[in-house]
Amino acid sequence: MGADEQDRDPSSILRAIDDDQQRAQRALTPNATLLYATWGIAWAVGFLAFYAAFFPVDNPLIPFAVGAAIGGVALVAAIVFSAVHSARRGSGSRGPSVVQGAIYGNIFPVAFTLMGLLGWRLTAAGVPALTMLSYWVAVPCLIVGILFLAGAAMWNERSQLVFGCWTFIVGLVSIALPPPHNLLAGAAGGIGFLVVAVVQSVRPQLTSGPITRSTDG
Repeated sequence: MGADEQDRDPSSILRAIDDDQQRAQRALTPNATLLYATWGIAWAVGFLAFYAAFFPVDNPLIPFAVGAAIGGVALVAAIVFSAVHSARRGSGSRGPSVVQGAIYGNIFPVAFTLMGLLGWRLTAAGVPALTMLSYWVAVPCLIVGILFLAGAAMWNERSQLVFGCWTFIVGLVSIALPPPHNLLAGAAGGIGFLVVAVVQSVRPQLTSGPITRSTDG
């Protein structure tokens, strides 16, 4: 360490180290704007398609098969894009964080598989399709909300905190609305993600980056 560095304020050295760490983390972290926009479009298109398949109740705007196909394609496309993008961004990382990411990433398909099987069991037991809409909106919000908040806690990442909190809010609103109008809560949630994507592109410090920094004390 040179004489000029020894004269530096220790707090400024810590801030410089913290800034370097944050730059490295941003280089390996998925683009939050892209992910917000991707999921915003998927939610808005998917839930509106399902809503059109159930409303009006006596004469829906589109057949259920069409609504389910649009919603399914939107969801799968968002999952595939997010997985590929996240894998490419994290391809340069090594060590325990890779194992953490692998475990965390594999929880999603396991949880959604269990959700689907439980939904199938409830439907087979005679729960009406219209009543099941509350399940199909609220349970995914619960799964996604919990996992993203867990991710925010593990990686100190604000974008996951925002994503998880907003998903919980959408789930709560969907329970308050009667089916099939609860599907509109999911569509509004997608529009909310698009708004967050715009905020992220203009003021990224509000929706991404570390929740706390090592220099915060």
